[in-house]
Amino acid sequence: MNLNSFSRHIRLILRGEVLLVQARLAFAMKRSAFLGFALLFAGLGFVFINMGLFVWLSPLWGPVWTPAGLGLINLALAAAALAIAAFVKPGPEMALAEEIRNMAADSIETEIRSAPLMGGLGGGSVAGLLLPAISTIIGAMAKRRKDKA
Repeated sequence: MNLNSFSRHIRLILRGEVLLVQARLAFAMKRSAFLGFALLFAGLGFVFINMGLFVWLSPLWGPVWTPAGLGLINLALAAAALAIAAFVKPGPEMALAEEIRNMAADSIETEIRSAPLMGGLGGGSVAGLLLPAISTIIGAMAKRRKDKA
């Protein structure tokens, strides 16, 4: 493995990481914007529906139970909206970024196993020490990313 291919693979891993962060940020911004608009319009709609229901139910339920009942109904609807927002899945950009990172890591492992490091500086002993270290670092990065998601 020569230094040029090693640095190219490192750049690919870093680019995959940057793409992954960008995809996550874009997904979070998109989801937050849509969630904000949905909550704004739903809030306006619920205000008017609550006013109408309050006037309609006041003679039936009384002045105490009408606001309490409407408040409980609104809390149940808010919980349902939050549950739906929790199940939104990310797009294909994140999978593509993870695939680029994994391919670059696999290429580095293959080149380290097949050739001595940097044109013969220590040969198998350096590769024997470097390969587990790189594998551990890449595995820890992938695990940390899965824990955050």
